[in-house]
Amino acid sequence: MKPGGKRIAILGAGPAGLTFARLLIEQSGHSVTLFEKSHRVGGKSLSVLQGEDLIEFGTCYTIMSHRRVMEWMRADGITIQKIVPHKIDGVPARDFFNSGPGAPLAVQGIRYVQARRKLLKALESDAPPQAALDEAATPAIEWLRARKLGKIEKMMMRTVTGMGYGDLKTVPILHAMRWVDMDLILSGTLNKIYMPVEGWSEFWERLAAKLDVHLEAQVRQIDRTVNGHRIVLADGTEEHFDALVCAMPVDRFSALLEPTESERVVGDSIQWGGYATTLISSEDWFQEQIEYYSETCLPGVEPGLLMSARREGYDAGLGGHLYIANQLPGTYSGSELIEILREEVTKRGATINAVIQQEIWEYFAEYKPEAIKAGLIARMRQMQGERGTWYTGASFSHESVANICIHNEALVPKMLKALG
Repeated sequence: MKPGGKRIAILGAGPAGLTFARLLIEQSGHSVTLFEKSHRVGGKSLSVLQGEDLIEFGTCYTIMSHRRVMEWMRADGITIQKIVPHKIDGVPARDFFNSGPGAPLAVQGIRYVQARRKLLKALESDAPPQAALDEAATPAIEWLRARKLGKIEKMMMRTVTGMGYGDLKTVPILHAMRWVDMDLILSGTLNKIYMPVEGWSEFWERLAAKLDVHLEAQVRQIDRTVNGHRIVLADGTEEHFDALVCAMPVDRFSALLEPTESERVVGDSIQWGGYATTLISSEDWFQEQIEYYSETCLPGVEPGLLMSARREGYDAGLGGHLYIANQLPGTYSGSELIEILREEVTKRGATINAVIQQEIWEYFAEYKPEAIKAGLIARMRQMQGERGTWYTGASFSHESVANICIHNEALVPKMLKALG
């Protein structure tokens, strides 16, 4: 720490905490310490080696919006490779998008991007007009159909619902807009989608190696005062800091301290979804790399159904070709999801030889529409820095690594300015 530097604590060493810390180190002389309750860094990024195949259970792709992340990957010796184009119901994704009604895809893309820019600009105000708040809370499918964006609707079935980012029938258009921007549209149509060869977990571990990360560090209590903040760990260890960064769900953070009104409101305004990824083997399923199924990405989709599958390699000892299968868990248990998955694979003419590993994630922080209408977005922006605390992660940007990093790139300079 340089003379005059501050001590900053970050709670959570997932993508949000790690990218925030990396940006702080690059831009300041402050001391940064991360506390992670798990035994590993990376959060919902999890790479597992099965034989000679590296399996991604969580974060998978990089697209054009991952600019800073790909810059760090190059610096840390992580290489990326392009993936084969996705297919939906056996046809190339672009052909599926073009099967939607209305004007050509390029025309709809321009109309969508213009409407998106206008709404997001209105929401940047500290007092957005009520019409903008109501529009932001509108269910995605209603918003798209009112503007005759049928091809963009088809695209969002894949890029929003298919990736666990909400049912188009209910998810506020704000969430879809945060993820589906020009970078995403171009990445999909131009097939500029990549995966890190060494794996996402390896990337986060290399990034974390340059940081002060405390693993298996369960925070028990936080006391915030005007003179600094005290963090008490489960083992009784105490440390003192000048500023805090919450890179964990706000409701869990609030349980560790006396929350502010904004922390209580934000915690109550978010409902978490889920995503299940299961590694299976089969000898008689598809040989392409990635398949999506439109019938399970339709508005009003039922939990449990197979949304997509990705071929990951081959291991005769594990039962044949390896696949990651993706489902929305709803209220189903892990074993119930596996039984549904067996039925879904059988319906598609194949047989599961073995279920190797399953991960069920707490996933996608969705804002309640009534909270958006009541000014949630402005409140979340205005609370940054209150009580010497800053906030990042999926709750404040979007689930994707790219969105989280973009959020941090904007927030870190503001935090450094406030710290002087």
